[in-house]
Amino acid sequence: METGFPVSTTFGPVDPNTLPPDMTLISNDSVVFYTHEATLFKASTNHFNNLLPFPTPAQHDPSERILTLPEISSSELQIMLLAIYKVPAGDPSFSLVDINTLIRAIDHLPNYGFSPKTQITPTSQMYRLMLSCAPLYPLEIYALAAQYEIHAIAVTASSHTLVLPLSEVSAELSRRMGAIYLLWLFQLHMGRTERLKVLLTAEVGLHNPTAECSFTNQKTLKRMWNLAVAKLLFAIKIRRLR
Repeated sequence: METGFPVSTTFGPVDPNTLPPDMTLISNDSVVFYTHEATLFKASTNHFNNLLPFPTPAQHDPSERILTLPEISSSELQIMLLAIYKVPAGDPSFSLVDINTLIRAIDHLPNYGFSPKTQITPTSQMYRLMLSCAPLYPLEIYALAAQYEIHAIAVTASSHTLVLPLSEVSAELSRRMGAIYLLWLFQLHMGRTERLKVLLTAEVGLHNPTAECSFTNQKTLKRMWNLAVAKLLFAIKIRRLR
């Protein structure tokens, strides 16, 4: 197919591991993706946003069976197709992705009849891609996984959120999380804080005096410890109020 448009390096016209493509998708920035009507049609619950099936037989050339997707960029479409085809994990180059592109791509999936929860499986490249973004964008990945009930990814991402104050949970992130996952996030953060407070407030014991450490030394050290603990607990309280 000669269109003069750039062609996706992942979903090109020749792939020895798949059947020959019988249709093409063109993104809004004019990148061509070679795909299979049967794959898109059968996996979609709404006939690929009611764009399929084609009226022409499948044996026709892909150049005659084209869908233009004006609302989807090439970066987003590539991510969508990784999910739709359940491409297995393996290529580390896919780890480098813009978080907003990832979010938009996954948000597009339901519009075309695909459930992110069903398409993003633990052995897939998409699963690995989301996990790779979690250390840098923990709240965004947690919220995205929560919205589409990809529980295992949400659990992994939640541990990375502990470095951030809860004040960074925006209204949009809260909406994506929903009440249950938002509650779990707050319980995780507050539970960790309460456990730290219990550990810090444990009474410092005294021991029999020695030549190196008298009762006076121990009492002085205990006062210094209690003062340091009080300052730390105050700092924790202030952080929680932010």
